Amino acid sequence: MLKLVRLQEIDQRLMELDAVTGDIPVQVEKLRSRLAEVRDNLAHCQDELSATQKLNRTIDQDIRILSDKLNKYKEQLFSVKTNKEYDAITVEIENLENKLTEMTQKGVETLEQEEKLAADVAQQQQQYSEVERQLLEREAELAQKLQITAAEQQQLQGQREVVVREIDRRFLANYERIRKGRHGMALAFIENYTCSGCFATIPAQTVVEVRQMERLITCETCGRILILLNGNEPEKPVADATMISAAV
Repeated sequence: MLKLVRLQEIDQRLMELDAVTGDIPVQVEKLRSRLAEVRDNLAHCQDELSATQKLNRTIDQDIRILSDKLNKYKEQLFSVKTNKEYDAITVEIENLENKLTEMTQKGVETLEQEEKLAADVAQQQQQYSEVERQLLEREAELAQKLQITAAEQQQLQGQREVVVREIDRRFLANYERIRKGRHGMALAFIENYTCSGCFATIPAQTVVEVRQMERLITCETCGRILILLNGNEPEKPVADATMISAAV
């Protein structure tokens, strides 16, 4: 049973070291997701802007072609010899002017769209830079905190592996199951016939069974594994996990 106590000591310390980083790892993951989202939005805006700029160039070229044709037809009016020719050229001029008006209006609309998209791209670029800056700061902060705790974590993991090998597989399986469901605390000590985990009263018969150490006995209230560190039920509260390590 003392091996389980030692294991919980190690796991508690590992949890404390994990807590050093706080929610920074979560923040980093959120910022990475946000950066990817902004990157996709930026790429989409840039594609739309590129397509609109290409369309504007095409419209400008079409307008020049229509204007050149219109000017040529207007020049021909001075050289026509018959009313029929005059009427035919006049119709062409009218058609070209209508097309030119439509094309010019379309050019104005696409130019406004281009300006809007350019503003969107600039905004997305600024947002990308800001999120990237925040991400780099959080990553640097996380790396610094991990560097502080890395050596001790590695040492504790090594100690944990040694202790785990010395614990009965059935006991270990129960320990891990309970630990996951009890916020990392799988063990509870009997202190004056009271569970240190939930403060429920422990019957005398249960204390006897725990003392025998023939099997794992759990608290009927919180489900934690009950531990007696001495042969008799202590009259005073059992020492904390740090002091217990000397008994392992």
